[in-house]
Amino acid sequence: MPTINKENTPMILKNFLLVFFLALTVRTGYAWFFVETGNLILEDQMMYIPLGQAMAATGDFLQASTNGYTTVTGRLPGYPALLSVVYTLFGENNMAVVVVQIFIDSITCVIIALIAESVIVGGFLVAGLISALNLNMTILSGMILTETLFLFLFSLFILYVFYYIKNPNNLKLFLVVSVLCASVLVRPVSYYLIFLLLPLLISFFIYRRVLFKQAIYGLLLYIVPVVIAFGSIHHRNYYEYNSYLLTSQGGGHTLGWVVPATYQYSGQGSYQEGQALARERLENEMSTDGFQMSTTNSFKNSSYKMRVAKELLTEFGLLNILHAWSSVAVINLLTPSVAYAPVVRAMKHSSFYETPGDGAIKKLFNYVINSDNLLYLLILTIGTITSLAFLIVSIFGFYRTIRSKHFRRQNREILLFSLFIIIYFIAITGPIVGVKYRLPMEPIMTIFFSYALVRFRKNDK
Repeated sequence: MPTINKENTPMILKNFLLVFFLALTVRTGYAWFFVETGNLILEDQMMYIPLGQAMAATGDFLQASTNGYTTVTGRLPGYPALLSVVYTLFGENNMAVVVVQIFIDSITCVIIALIAESVIVGGFLVAGLISALNLNMTILSGMILTETLFLFLFSLFILYVFYYIKNPNNLKLFLVVSVLCASVLVRPVSYYLIFLLLPLLISFFIYRRVLFKQAIYGLLLYIVPVVIAFGSIHHRNYYEYNSYLLTSQGGGHTLGWVVPATYQYSGQGSYQEGQALARERLENEMSTDGFQMSTTNSFKNSSYKMRVAKELLTEFGLLNILHAWSSVAVINLLTPSVAYAPVVRAMKHSSFYETPGDGAIKKLFNYVINSDNLLYLLILTIGTITSLAFLIVSIFGFYRTIRSKHFRRQNREILLFSLFIIIYFIAITGPIVGVKYRLPMEPIMTIFFSYALVRFRKNDK
């Protein structure tokens, strides 16, 4: 965090307000012109709205059914809790949710600026302005999805990690774990970070020569928030469904999405053929085993689907999996955010998923050649060029970072952690195409982008 004293207080406050109000203006303007109530009842958005409504009505994390309310197993309560608060205060007004998210996302821009400033002298304003103008963040703030709240919490997590690395203490460690757990309750995509960070923390203790007693105390501080956040959920799932899993979403997602996408982007066939393969294998396995999908135990269904999915992925082979993962990573990094905007999606255009082609390159080529809307294609092209430019500058910033002796000496742990976060989300996203999956990596990419600009401005070699 920037050092605050009497001399620089007005400037720091000015920069804080500039970033926040620019972000607020950009997001408000976007919502005013492009967000309509009808845009908020689409796809995944429709899954969260009823959960928020039920939570507001009951005070508990339940979902409405023909028999009243039932337990939710496929989602976590973090985002529905936000919706329930908004619905309680303002009625079932989805535009009010958008307004709240606009404020949250504007604060996130300030947090990303603080992340940059913690490792780059003079990085606050550059990173803050980049985040304020970030189209991916802006568009998603106008949608009733988990991403905006998740990015707020995950950005806080990154900030506290950086602060802890630079000046370790127990309070910062507790905040690191607590905010990470909160982000998991919004989007379980960060759940595995809890376990992967534990050996990193132990390595950090050893590297920094932390006393044994202090290390044990630190590990306890790490474990307590995890138990508080997830203990009751795991307890319920074990005793009601005989499962240690956090949600029942994994099996269906892996078999229904990951398997077909891996099949397609590894060049084995079309997405539709991959879906048919997954369906056929599931039906054959169920017939052989005499297994029937449970109407009351979604975890049992998920575990069975996960087993079938693992069998298929094993048959695909490691090289095909790596091919699919790496291909989609490039696509997600380059996909223009504007493609996700409701006003653009509403334009007449062909479906990328339904475009024929084995592998990402061939599929993309066919999509461009067979485009039925030149304006839509032009918008995507300009957006892709912008995304490519951002990626190139970010990579250059990373290169300058590792070449900088000062950065390497003072922030090597931060650099390694940043790489770890990028690799983690590329791996966890897998072969699923979607610009929103790039969002957790935006703070890290913004750091390197800002570093490139700051070093260019200062002509620091």
